[in-house]
Amino acid sequence: MKKALFSLILLCFAWLPSHVYAQTSEQASGEVEDEITVVGQKKREAVETLGKAITRPSRRGLPVGRFDAPICVKVSGLPADMAEIIKARIEENIRDLKVIEVAEAGCDPNAFVGFLDEVDATVDQLREKEKWLFEGLLDYQIDRIYKGSDGVRAWHVFDLRNLDGSIIPATRKGGGGTGDHNDAVNRVESASRFVRLRNNLVGAVVLIEGSAVEGKTFRQLSDYATMRLLASTNDDVNDDNASLPTILTLFNGQYAPDSLTEFDRAYLSALYELPANSMDGQIFAAAASRYVNNQETATNE
Repeated sequence: MKKALFSLILLCFAWLPSHVYAQTSEQASGEVEDEITVVGQKKREAVETLGKAITRPSRRGLPVGRFDAPICVKVSGLPADMAEIIKARIEENIRDLKVIEVAEAGCDPNAFVGFLDEVDATVDQLREKEKWLFEGLLDYQIDRIYKGSDGVRAWHVFDLRNLDGSIIPATRKGGGGTGDHNDAVNRVESASRFVRLRNNLVGAVVLIEGSAVEGKTFRQLSDYATMRLLASTNDDVNDDNASLPTILTLFNGQYAPDSLTEFDRAYLSALYELPANSMDGQIFAAAASRYVNNQETATNE
């Protein structure tokens, strides 16, 4: 009897820890899953927050702007060999997207990077003498050229089209204007609940202050220019207010990344892989998904 009782006690002790461990294991597993979910959500929120901070909003109701035609990069203001290094790196970044093409040699530049002195004065002069560079831009779009870091001025020219790429009657380049242009846009938008337009970038200009490049690498300058050329972004972020690392802090922060960051690549990938009529919010959400998925993939490798 005692032997049987002793055996029963041993069995109970053997069973109890197993039962407790099972509970503990299930609880721990649940806690880990909850923690992963919370961390993933925080990362998504960080990506979307930074996406909103760096994106120059499109006119109300219009899709986010992006290039459709092959991109022809021109770099000036540096010795030829240095300019070629930056140009080659920008083109490498474009090819990495696997969506948009680099134009063939001898093309007409539609993505210009210039290194010069007094960028503000240069923009002023261009607005007087080369008005076509600002064709169709509204006052607020002109004003935001001067915002952000003191070392850079950047802007785009837009071409609003039907989703299939066909020209909208009475439109002109710029993605913003008055009179017949707005009337045409309104007619198109009222024809459907959904936006059936695309907002093509047909020209991009990035002017970099010569004195601001000190201490910057070719890779940093090239990757920064890539973010400003391929997307209608600003660089009004720094080490303190950027929710994630981004090359756009290059001229505003003390600890700028060495190259395009995970966020930067996720943002550009979302911009160019989503449908051409995607809105800002859709880009942010898609960038967040790509960012989280890429990090999870890297962790599991």
